[in-house]
Amino acid sequence: MTDQPVLPEGHLLNEYRIERVLGGGGFGVTYLAHDTNLDCPVAIKEYLPKDAAVRRPDFGVEPRSDDARRAFEWGLQRFLLESRALASFHHSGIVRVLRYFLANDTAYMVMAYETGQPLQRWLVGRLPLDRASLLRIVRPLLDGLEAVHGAGFLHRDIKPGNIYIRDDGSPVLLDFGSARRVEADNVDQSLTAVVSPGFAPAEQYHRHGKQGPWTDLYALAGVMYWMVTGHLPMESLARMREDTMPAAARIGNVAVFGIGLLNAIDWALKPDENARPRDVAAFRRACLAPPAGGEGPAEPQPEAPFPLGLSAAEARTFIAAVLFADVTGPFGDDALRTEGRTRLARMLTQAVAPLPPTSRLALNTKEGCAVCYVGDPEDALRAASLIGDAAAGEGLGVQMGINLGPVRVASDAGGRSRILGDGIATACRVMRLAEPGRVLVSRAYFEVIHHLKRNAAACFQHLGVRRDAEAREHEVFAYAGEGGVAGGVPLDPSIPRPMAGADLTPAVIEAAERSLALHIGPMAKVLVRRTVPRAANGAELHRLLAEMIPDPAPRAAFLAGVTSGEVLSGSRPVSTARPVSMPAGGASQAQRALEPAAALADEALARVETLFARYIGPMAKVLVKREAKGVDSVEALCRALAGHIDKPADRLRFLADAGF
Repeated sequence: MTDQPVLPEGHLLNEYRIERVLGGGGFGVTYLAHDTNLDCPVAIKEYLPKDAAVRRPDFGVEPRSDDARRAFEWGLQRFLLESRALASFHHSGIVRVLRYFLANDTAYMVMAYETGQPLQRWLVGRLPLDRASLLRIVRPLLDGLEAVHGAGFLHRDIKPGNIYIRDDGSPVLLDFGSARRVEADNVDQSLTAVVSPGFAPAEQYHRHGKQGPWTDLYALAGVMYWMVTGHLPMESLARMREDTMPAAARIGNVAVFGIGLLNAIDWALKPDENARPRDVAAFRRACLAPPAGGEGPAEPQPEAPFPLGLSAAEARTFIAAVLFADVTGPFGDDALRTEGRTRLARMLTQAVAPLPPTSRLALNTKEGCAVCYVGDPEDALRAASLIGDAAAGEGLGVQMGINLGPVRVASDAGGRSRILGDGIATACRVMRLAEPGRVLVSRAYFEVIHHLKRNAAACFQHLGVRRDAEAREHEVFAYAGEGGVAGGVPLDPSIPRPMAGADLTPAVIEAAERSLALHIGPMAKVLVRRTVPRAANGAELHRLLAEMIPDPAPRAAFLAGVTSGEVLSGSRPVSTARPVSMPAGGASQAQRALEPAAALADEALARVETLFARYIGPMAKVLVKREAKGVDSVEALCRALAGHIDKPADRLRFLADAGF
């Protein structure tokens, strides 16, 4: 804490009302303040170097002496220049600088006030850490440091007390009061860094030390050393002549963290700055070496963004809203692309953190990352918005596609979970049609959101039919945020507008949930509850729900259950008094889809269905009936079905087994 007089509680500094002191050091004081214009808390750092300045009775600040004036003014200009640069950073891993200004003959930096706990307090009750937990903290900090270093700055005071864990579990690096540009100090001044023993490298103890990105990496590695071993690192000056500090690779848990990660920590903690990694990218590659890696650094390996919410033991098919995302850009090599996907996986993890694990599933593929939402379909849209904002802030190009369709969880020969289905494949194809920074959605997904989201017309633009690389056609819509404009043509006026009003009994609603769940799975509960206000009665409710089932066969089966009295209101069918209307001329297209194609015998369809089920599971029956409508031979049917099999090798094997 500084020994200088501080601004009192209640003091007004422009529109900011001082509430209390958060901390202080050699360069100044940090206050908690209230923004009276925006009605929100902020943190304000005041430039008040204790060795060069004093506070006057009128709360102004002036140099301590004529000799100190030059150092004070030099530091003031540096404080302003660095505030301007830090205000340009928009990264979740570093504290956000909102503005800076001059007052009281000194300067102030206004920062976002982060709620959470210092790292050392957050770790209480969470030790020992595992590898995944450690990397969830380290990776965002490395990404933030990379942005700071890229702008020519160093933090110079990384330590556990300057790392906060937000309430959502994400880390943020605080206190850039010691930050400096990477350049020679040509002015003789006394504002040398206030070192933190154990975390500050030797070059930071004297004015002419050779400081660079390796300086911050030493400090961060010191924090990691403390987290994986439980011991604070020795002070760097004591290690210069003879290094007696035990290596992390010797006392850390190799089985938990992997020798590659522990070696990376020891590498960045070398007393000689020339023996350390030169930049964040090199250190990141070493940290992300596989747990069973060797002594040297390895290329980063993509990890699952988060654990599966449903296990392979629950293997079944259901309808899900699928968000598929991948990085874009002129990647010179695979390592850069892998690094970008690692950052994308971290954004996905943060975007889905508030959701219950049982409401979403995830997988990494060579095409990118996918998340399947089996609860509220709008969760996919919310996550896409969060990822888009985060990617834009980090300068990462990301394309995203969303689809509503069948998803199947199964296990492979090794007992590991696999997520398959047309819902995922189509989401990937829609994603590939999107430009960097854009979110495209399929017609099936849009129709559901159009029924659930009252302002969908203002949030989407109909782009028409687009053809993917495999010559498949997709009707797509662009999402541009709440009330945004995405460019394109006006929405199709034939899409029905949502109904208003509701007068339905709990029995009808519960029966609708049970019936719909048979065809689409866990999403049924959310869809029914959010559709009820738009339905005038039970029949209207079921008609609206049927329109949200993407495939004709399940849709027809749902409607057939309603009209046959399967869905009851108390003890009576809800549709006996007012049956669902059908187009003039006979049964609906959805009902006709249930009938076998005239050109193919039932025996042939059954044989194809049995063979196809070996590759995609229970959805085989639905897809066979759907594809059979437009073909006149078994070969044409099999080739159409092969397009629903994700892996090319399995696709060829299916056709070979079918005799084609």
